Amino acid sequence: MNIFKECADIKTADMLPDLRVPEVTFHNVAVQPTQHQKDMVKDLSERAVLVQRREVEPHEDNMLCITNDGRKIGLDQRLMNPLLPDEPGTKVNVCIDNVHQIWKDTAENKSTQLVFCDFSTPKNDGQRDVASNSAPPFTDVYNDIRNKLVERGVPKHEIAFIHEYDSEDKKKELFSKVRKGNVRVLLGSTAKMGSGTNVQDKLIAIHDLDAPWRPAEVGQILRTLAG
Repeated sequence: MNIFKECADIKTADMLPDLRVPEVTFHNVAVQPTQHQKDMVKDLSERAVLVQRREVEPHEDNMLCITNDGRKIGLDQRLMNPLLPDEPGTKVNVCIDNVHQIWKDTAENKSTQLVFCDFSTPKNDGQRDVASNSAPPFTDVYNDIRNKLVERGVPKHEIAFIHEYDSEDKKKELFSKVRKGNVRVLLGSTAKMGSGTNVQDKLIAIHDLDAPWRPAEVGQILRTLAG
């Protein structure tokens, strides 16, 4: 950074009072845990005690495994057991409600939305069987969101996973579709949809299902406005 400063005049946002950026409203949506989630969190604390007492071998259980399981439980209880019920009012279902409502309310302008989810990346076998119209078993959060949005009337071609675009050329084509409003809901992880994702032209909302590790990884919608 010091070398870069020798050839560049760096200005931060607080040094530019006339910098024009969109007005952003932040919503922290809190949902109540299900009874299954409460029971599983209690089990996590019991596992942590056993680990601290060294009553289990590290290859059997450890704090990293407990932490990862806690992230799974916080996102969706079905990540711990796909056979658990899909209960209304969960984090994922509330997000789907919000995404669908914004999609309807901004249909005239073809506004777009980003959904960030770092855990539970998409599986190819998680798509609905259109021929039989039967819901597939729960495989991941991504397909769960897409399937439910399609059920509510969102055209499937308006929903995309950035994981399905595995080259720079494909990503460039995808970003163009998002900027034009042809793809109106884009789902991805912070690693794949963070820096370099230039899709803010029609961006109206960003949903963070699980928090990223660094503050710099939040705020893709806060971009300067054209002069």
